[in-house]
Amino acid sequence: ADKYLTSFQRLPIAWVVCDRILSSGIDGSVDAATIQQRMFFAAQTLHAKTREEVHQLPTESLPSLRDSLVSHLTRYALLSGMPRALVTRLALAAAALAVHMRWNTIITDVLETILRPRPELNHAVLELFQVLPEECCSDRIFLIDENARYEYRASLCSSAQSILQFLMHSAVNSNSDLQVQEKVFQCFQTWLRYVDIPPNVVESSELLAASFQALNSPEMFEVVVDVIVEALRAYVSDRPENATLIQKIIPLVMNLNQPFQVALSREDEDSMRGYCRIFTEMGESYMSLIMSPEEMNQVALVELVLQCSAIPDNEIAGITLNFWYRFVNWLESLEPYEFRQYRIDTYSSCLHRLLVICTDLMKYPVDILELQPDQVDDIKRDRYYVSDTVEDICRLLGGNDVLRILGERLQQQCQAFSAVSPDQQSKHYQSIEACIFAIRAVSRYIPSDEDTVLPFVMSLIPQLPSDVPLLRNTVNLFIGRFAAWLGQHPSYLQQLLPYLANGFTAGCVSSSALAVKDLCENCNNQQLGEPVLALYESLIAEKNQFMQQPGNGVAPALDLRDELELLEGVCKAVSRQLVQQDEAAVSQVLGRIVQPIGERLSVLATTEKCTSSKLVVNEIERLTIIVRFLKVKTEINSSNNFVVALMTQCWPFLESIPPKYPNDMNLAEKLCRLHKHAIRTCGPSFAPMIEPLITHLVRNFQQFHLSPYLYAASICITEFGNDVKAVPILFAMISELSAAVFQKLTYLDDFTANPDICEEFFYLVGRMMAYCPEPLVTSPLLQSLIKCAIMGMHVEHKDANKGTLNFLEHTASFGLEVRSKYQGGQQTDPSISRCKAALESAIAAEGQALVNNLAHALLGMLPSYSLDQGSGSVAGVLWKLNALFPELVHEWIIAALASAPEPAKSDFMGALASKLGREDFNSSVRIFKSSCERHRKLQVGGVAPVPQRHS
Repeated sequence: ADKYLTSFQRLPIAWVVCDRILSSGIDGSVDAATIQQRMFFAAQTLHAKTREEVHQLPTESLPSLRDSLVSHLTRYALLSGMPRALVTRLALAAAALAVHMRWNTIITDVLETILRPRPELNHAVLELFQVLPEECCSDRIFLIDENARYEYRASLCSSAQSILQFLMHSAVNSNSDLQVQEKVFQCFQTWLRYVDIPPNVVESSELLAASFQALNSPEMFEVVVDVIVEALRAYVSDRPENATLIQKIIPLVMNLNQPFQVALSREDEDSMRGYCRIFTEMGESYMSLIMSPEEMNQVALVELVLQCSAIPDNEIAGITLNFWYRFVNWLESLEPYEFRQYRIDTYSSCLHRLLVICTDLMKYPVDILELQPDQVDDIKRDRYYVSDTVEDICRLLGGNDVLRILGERLQQQCQAFSAVSPDQQSKHYQSIEACIFAIRAVSRYIPSDEDTVLPFVMSLIPQLPSDVPLLRNTVNLFIGRFAAWLGQHPSYLQQLLPYLANGFTAGCVSSSALAVKDLCENCNNQQLGEPVLALYESLIAEKNQFMQQPGNGVAPALDLRDELELLEGVCKAVSRQLVQQDEAAVSQVLGRIVQPIGERLSVLATTEKCTSSKLVVNEIERLTIIVRFLKVKTEINSSNNFVVALMTQCWPFLESIPPKYPNDMNLAEKLCRLHKHAIRTCGPSFAPMIEPLITHLVRNFQQFHLSPYLYAASICITEFGNDVKAVPILFAMISELSAAVFQKLTYLDDFTANPDICEEFFYLVGRMMAYCPEPLVTSPLLQSLIKCAIMGMHVEHKDANKGTLNFLEHTASFGLEVRSKYQGGQQTDPSISRCKAALESAIAAEGQALVNNLAHALLGMLPSYSLDQGSGSVAGVLWKLNALFPELVHEWIIAALASAPEPAKSDFMGALASKLGREDFNSSVRIFKSSCERHRKLQVGGVAPVPQRHS
């Protein structure tokens, strides 16, 4: 039923049916709920159609429709028992139609012909006037001429004075009717938001002052706060024409200080939130006044915002954070330097207090362990927002100043903490944790020779409660963040490394692993390798022991992700250590890291297929970390040779694994990721392995048809495509993979069912065209690839579509390159001549179908996910083809654009003929496609012909 009703709403007959439903009388035999549902469905349908389908009606019928909608609106507004949503929907429909019709006199017409003779319709008129600006600015209204929207907004602007007078009159004559007053202020807010009301019009109206007066009414408070915030947002201080209005607003806002203080004393959350919104919005909108060299007691406003930031409710205090971000940015941009420094000094006291306030805002609530996970996530997210504010202040005041203040705050909290009995300290850690969290946020601004606060913190860490995971997590990450400082002060590592090691058994495994990794990466300490390797070995031994005897003891908390973080750190620390060791020591250390993985891989490769590939994937991930981060540099072995030797040793195992899990996409992805990093780490030194790797990739794809093997093959091209010796091997690889893809992707349904293969294959051949195109261009394979790409352009998949266009654009790019060389005097080069002739022949043979698809993508009949961005776009392919074969492209595209609207088609053909630059051509493509989309909504468009099979 829902599907039928939805399809019915799109039909032209729905106009008449819905109008008749609304015109019909109330049937006493039907219950009220059913009647309301019918009426609302009819109103909703008319609203949707007046937004998007007015073109279904003849222009001469629109006045009649307008009169009918207004009649329905006035009728149901006075009919008791009808929901307000129905009246709102009818008002929306009338407003949308007014924009289409350019009913510019709607304000005066409604006031004179509807409201004057029937004052009881005041509420309906308020509803209509409220939604009118919203509908005018809605991007869901489909206009044949977009200029109509801007013209209508201008007409609303010219009617603003009449609207404000009407609203004030309605408020005065409301007889204290709260519903009318609420609707008046809501309408005022909407006009402030969507209509550029001249500031002198707002200034001359009594509505603004009335809004401030209405703050004294609890029932109207929230509504008028929205109005005041909108007025502040609409009339900013850096526009000179707003000056007089702002002079009127400032005292009105500053007079709110007294009721704000009352709200603070009463801890009235709703009032505090409202005043906070007003003061913060005023600060953001009047930032140019706050920074002005003219003294206007600007500090008073900043102090008000600072008071808002200090409100204990984090949700309310968080409203001010964007103000402080803009405040710091403005201070940073002030010129000249002397004035900037003067203003910084003026506000430095506020910023110092803000730092202390931020540490309070970052405190975990006492009951955090009782909260739901999503609530905890929200708290952690908000803490990071506050830490951004601390960092902003640090950027302005400097690391030493901020660290001094935070250090003093931490010492105060430590003194208070020491007064707590030891058995209660684990419940009163929040203030200390927040200070450490804040110091961590400014780590990059702290010099490595800081010798006051950081030594105090590092000495404090081992004394903190060890049984509070939230505290320990923060401390762990703090240690990792100051790894570079610890590298300059290694004496503290003797206490901190055992602290981190204990974290692996205290419910803080992830932060401990990350901290160790950061230490190994950024702490330039040559002696760190052995202790972290020993830690890693002990944790792995504990994990292996549990896996062999699952019922013996508690399961270790070290999961694979944390283990890989730790292993990465170990590899980086050991790499620095190996530089100073002899060959025997190097071999011994490498064996401790690599040998256990090799042994486990050997067992997995020689056993029968397991129920899951998880264990194999885990070993491949460990091996990938070693390949990426373990750098071995000795006089005998280079880092590249070490990786080649490692991959050679593991090769039999890596070869034997895929057939055991033929359809395991995750395993294929991890395996190919390992190959990618091995190739990139080794560079040219990987050459002895490239041929067996290609054989491995081709065979696995031929057997299992998994796209990661295509991706790994494309990495082979990017790394070895410039190696003349490797090019024949790479072309043979392309030929074999293409044959397998052609067999897999025969019909369009095959492309649709395998978009990942389509994407990776065309990126693969696109890279071949970019790095070593000659053997492919001069072979018959190129034309088959273009045919395949033409069918691939029909696939409704963003990445597959992008990959297809990427190949086609690289092909056209090579054509331009060959033509440039040919015209530059290289006609005698036989390879250039062969490439030019072969490329022209392939494109000429498939050009019509290719250009048809490009044109259909612009017309909206084929996917156009990538219109003009990056390498691989509709505009890019068309622009380069046009540069190559302008006469042919013009001939091909004429027929393809037969259904395109005028004058857009003529303009676009002119852009093709004039051979615009790429940016200008992209712009013309966007304009043409937008025109086609607009035209398509007005017509019942056809669909592009879809080929059923390619050769």
